[in-house]
Amino acid sequence: MAWERSSRGPTDASGKVADLNFRFAFRLVDRLRAPFRLSSTPPSPPLHSTPPQESMPKVDTKSGDTETSFTVSNQGEIKKLITTLIGRGNGKDVKDLTITFSTADHQEKSKRGEQIAELLKRTPNLTTLNLNFSGHLDTYSDCLGEKLMTALCSLKNLENFSHNATTSARTDFGQYSLMKLVSSWPNLRTLYLAGDTNGSEDCSKIPPATCALESVTFERCMSNFEKLAPMFAGSANSLKSFEAWTMGIKEIDAVLRKVLPSIESIHIGGCNHPSKDFILGELSNVPRLQFINLNGDTDTGGTTRKAFAEALNREDSFPSLRRLSYPGEKGTYKTGRGRNVRVHEYENVGAKELETAAKKRGVWAELVSRDLECKVEGAQRRAGFAAMGRRGYW
Repeated sequence: MAWERSSRGPTDASGKVADLNFRFAFRLVDRLRAPFRLSSTPPSPPLHSTPPQESMPKVDTKSGDTETSFTVSNQGEIKKLITTLIGRGNGKDVKDLTITFSTADHQEKSKRGEQIAELLKRTPNLTTLNLNFSGHLDTYSDCLGEKLMTALCSLKNLENFSHNATTSARTDFGQYSLMKLVSSWPNLRTLYLAGDTNGSEDCSKIPPATCALESVTFERCMSNFEKLAPMFAGSANSLKSFEAWTMGIKEIDAVLRKVLPSIESIHIGGCNHPSKDFILGELSNVPRLQFINLNGDTDTGGTTRKAFAEALNREDSFPSLRRLSYPGEKGTYKTGRGRNVRVHEYENVGAKELETAAKKRGVWAELVSRDLECKVEGAQRRAGFAAMGRRGYW
């Protein structure tokens, strides 16, 4: 019996398909590219004609075949990416970079800052930088370090910068570092900072910021508003959104005053509120302001609530306002003992007057108290700090 190939499998001389089991075996052998063949067709190349490539950092291709976006998550990947960029000749085409450390470095002198600085030297045209870490990248007293600060300041095309916390460890980003960076980035548009903005350094010698910021968010903003105000020097006609979870009780007028012509949304968490005079004389005249959210449960004597109620009773105030969330205390509290226990609802002085005035103007007004945090990640970290305090860690 002579065998020959057919699309249906092997056949005999009469053209009938041979045994079914043999046909399946024939096709399996053919698929696995066995070294023997029943025809004169030359053998196909092996499945792996080249050795597997070494795994590289995650890459997003955004324009053609040019790699413009990289994400690295540890020191080993940073070294690997530096080697990759050296092999390509340069990293001038890299536009988007995300660096994340999931743990805090407890060494007094961390090597992370210098490694990041070496990487940033090879990516001078970055437009977006996400730097996610907790703790420090250099030393406890200098979070970023001189080399990393120099490399960051050299990114003149940067438009978006964010720092997110990755653990509950405190990050003293520092007021001086923040002011110096913003002053060095003329094209910066969005800023998100999870680290503390504390510091007593003299920032008067730092050149005024020229960038036109559009959105700014602070997770832990210290009450040094007068010192932070210069970073908004070039943003009077551009800033649309300002969010801050503040740490203190000072009035926040100094920061807001710089951006009144363009601001559309203000979200303040904590106990820092605008002053009565600022609300009545300046904030109520802002042309584009649509959303005001003042979180917290501290409004001594209802000063803030009364000021907003008085302002809303003027027909020409808040021309664009749509929603107002005001501070106060929610729920109930108890007095007395035993059978004399009484349950009372919190009374927020000025709240009823505020809601009545807002209703007449078509503005949605609501009490937010502690229910609304500035950012979820910030709320989680603050809960962690509170738990550590209860356990006696400090």
